[in-house]
This record gives sequence, C-alpha cells and structure tokens, in this order.
Amino acid sequence: MNKTRNPVGWGYVEDALSEADVRPVLDIMQPMLNRAAGARRPAPSAQNITLSTPPVSPPKVLQGVVATDHETRLLHAAGRSFRDLATLRAGRPLPAPAAVATPRDERELADVLAWASDTGLAGIPFGGGSSVVGGVNPEDMGDWPGAVTIDLQRMNRVLEVSERDRVVHAQAGILGPELEARLSPHGLGMRHYPQSYFHSTLGGWVATRGAGHFSTLRAKIEDRVQALSVMLPDGSTATTRPLPASSIGPDPNRLWCGSEGALGIITDVRLRVVASPAHKHSAAVGFTDFESALEATRAIVQAELWPAQMRVLDPFEHMVSSAQSGAVGEGALMILGFEGPRDVALQCEAALEIAREHGGTPRESSDGGTGSWRDAFFRQPYMRDALLDYAVIVDTFETAVPWSAVPAFYHHVVEATGDALEQIAGAGGVACRVTHAYPDGVALYFSFYAPGEHAALLAQWQQIKSAASEAVIAGGGTMSHHHAMGRDHKHWVREEIPAAFRSAIRGAKQALDPSGMLNPGLWFAD
Repeated sequence: MNKTRNPVGWGYVEDALSEADVRPVLDIMQPMLNRAAGARRPAPSAQNITLSTPPVSPPKVLQGVVATDHETRLLHAAGRSFRDLATLRAGRPLPAPAAVATPRDERELADVLAWASDTGLAGIPFGGGSSVVGGVNPEDMGDWPGAVTIDLQRMNRVLEVSERDRVVHAQAGILGPELEARLSPHGLGMRHYPQSYFHSTLGGWVATRGAGHFSTLRAKIEDRVQALSVMLPDGSTATTRPLPASSIGPDPNRLWCGSEGALGIITDVRLRVVASPAHKHSAAVGFTDFESALEATRAIVQAELWPAQMRVLDPFEHMVSSAQSGAVGEGALMILGFEGPRDVALQCEAALEIAREHGGTPRESSDGGTGSWRDAFFRQPYMRDALLDYAVIVDTFETAVPWSAVPAFYHHVVEATGDALEQIAGAGGVACRVTHAYPDGVALYFSFYAPGEHAALLAQWQQIKSAASEAVIAGGGTMSHHHAMGRDHKHWVREEIPAAFRSAIRGAKQALDPSGMLNPGLWFAD
C-alpha cells in the first residue's frame, strides 16, 4: 500500500493516531498537566496554510524535475519538530521553498544547482524531511530571496552490494526500509533503526551523524561510512576512496558527516553493513529507581558485553510509554537486545546477572516486554502530534555526558526543565531514557510535557527549550548526540565547538561553496 506523506504532521496520513488512541495517555497525564484535556483543535488542512515565499517558474528543461505547486512546497517547508508543527498551526504565513526539485540522477542534480545559482536562489538538500532541529527549513537565509529545496528521494538506487567486503554502495535518497529490503537477499542488513527509520534516508543519516537504537553494538552512522560522493554547487563531484582505514591526515569523510548539506550534497554512500543476525535474545529488567539502572548500564558496557540494543527508561518515561499500549509501567525499565551470528543467550544472561547485582529484577514474559516498547517507540512522534491537537507541549532533546557526570547531570537537567515548565506553563513533567551507552559515557534523551495554550504554543516552547538547553550546556553535555545542529541549536553549540574549528569550517565553506548558496543560515557566520 502506498501511503501519503503528511504535509502538516509526522510520517504518513494513514498512520496518524485517533482520538481513541490518545485518550489513555491524556488520562495518565491529567494530574501532571493540572487540567483535563481541552477542546481538540486539529492541524489545519494544507490548503488553509499560507506560504509567504512566492513560487518561481522553472525552465522547460527542468519540467518533471521541479515542482512549484502549493502542497509540494508546503511538504518541504519545514522539518517535523514541535516548533515546525506549532508554526504550521500558528496561522501566520509560512516560509517555504520557492520550488522543489526531485532529480533522478547526478546530471539532473547538476542542472538544478546551475539553475538555482543563475536564478539567485539558495539550495537546501532534503532527505526524508524528518529533521527536528530546523535543518531543512528555508529560514535565516540572509540576502538570499528564496530557496530551491532539493529532494533526493528519487536518487534511491542500490549501486552495488559487496558480500565479501560487507559494504553497500547506494544513492543517498534511499529510505531505511527500502535499503534493508535490498540487503536482505544477500544475508546482510543495516541494523540501523532511528525513530525516523521509516521516514529518513541514507544521506540524511550521514549528513546529520544519526544513530539508530541498535548502535550500542553497531556505532553511530559516521563510524560506518567507508566512502561517499558529494556534489558541489558548481556541479563537480568529490569522491573519497573506499578504504577500511587510513592515516593520511584528517578523514575526508568526516568533513561531510554532520555537515547537514551546507558543504555539498551527498549523492551516494558506501556503508559498512553486517550479516543478518542468526540469533537474537531480548530481555527486560525492572528497577525501583533510575540511578540503579544507570549503574547497571555502566557496568554492562564496561564489561564489554555489547548488547546490540540497550534502552533504559526512567519511571516517568516508563509510565508514559506503557500508557500507549494500555498498561501502567512502574519504576525504571532496562531493555536489552543481543544478536549475532552465534548463540547470544550467554551474553544476555551475563548482562542480566550484572543487572541483578545492581538491584534489577528480570521481567517474566515471552519477549521481556520489549515488543510493546518497540511498537511504542516508533509511534511516539504520532502521539506527539495527537497531543498537540489538545495544546499539550511535547518535545524532546538529547545529549551525552561522561559517566562521571551521571546521575548529577540527570537530576540537574530534570530540575531545571521542571522549574521552567512550572514557571511558563504552571505544570508539566520531564522524562528521560538512556538511548546509547559507551564505556566512557552515556546518551540521555529527555522528553517534556506541559499544558499549553493554542495561541501561545511557540512562545511557550521557546522559553522551555531555552531553559533546557542552558541546563545541558551548564552541566557539560553536548547539545546533540544524534539530532544534528540545525538552526535550532546553533546558538548554543558555540560553547561546544572551539572558535578555531568554527573558523576552519568557515574556510571549508568558502572553498566548497564560495557563494554560500547551500543551506545558508545553518553554519556559523562568525
């Protein structure tokens, strides 16, 4: 079944949640929100959203490649963050691309870039459009009067699968499920499952330095890039050599990993893949408190047991996630998943033994409770959209800190964000989960919920976001572990990225994109 991309919400129209789906979560949240759910106000229809940027007329040679109709431009006007969706509902004219290009190959991509340059328009690369940090929005572009958004999803071919090297060479616009399906007949897999898996592309993963929820074992995406090709604004292509490793200066692949389309358009990637796991073993462990679960997490990764997946939900996160499946979770919950070419039951049992030593109690069920959590994980963005209909402010932010900072950092961020919710919205709650764990530190993924006002959602969100971000920086955390920088984070990351490196990036930008046409307003002006 072909599904319809939602122009005013997350994912696909057919997968949106109903009022009946959201009711159990609203009921659980009612005490925290300090109110009953107000009147539902769904997102406006696409036809009722005004776009502030007028369309441009493409030349005949680009007919079939460039579209300027209202719905296509709206679909590419923003990512899918809370800010983006609240902006769609605000009733103000929305910045949008002047046109949307969907090239099928490098020749058409070069033609689009040449036309945009000649017309005086910027170019914004676009994968699946699931950015939650303002990475694809045509905003803050300085003197550029408009932009052509370049949607790469028609450049989605798998060019080669090397079973011997365990490397796939694919075009950047291929979506996660399609890439996994093409690898499966070869006995290979990506095993890279971000929450945006169904709505994000290979090029998008690399351009944002994304991470999937199996990356305790498989690492973040930049560590799996063997080589890539990038098209520059003048239509030339830079291609790195496919090598297992090299010490010839800084790694050129890393220049474009995380560049978010500002230093060139990633056209294809050679990515290290793995054998499809022959054995899988999963379990869940309950803890009375998050601190004990964190200590167990640290002990497991430092014992080098390498679960493919390890998620740890604090009590509030566990409660909210469970509500989506009609249950009520209590205490903290650790979810473990081991997989590999040989039996992994002994590894899982060793991890469970460590968890028991830290006060954990394994859950008795066929899958340890991991199935219901996994289903809820992919549905959470849809739940956010449904709660937004009731003016509930729901957003997330993620970070990473050394183990030596935990759990003090967790409590600091929860307290600071909670204080902001109380001051700005009068009530609310903060949840947290461990998404990725390393021998030297951990990635913490926070969610916050607050009662909002339909007419003031953006202003309320901005104040809460600022308070949470300041708490992360003050505590020594990174502004993003895997969501990238985007326009939403660039103010705060100045604290994280040394001035000398920012200067070097500006030099790279000048060399690769002299006119500054690619995703302007994203990287540092000073």
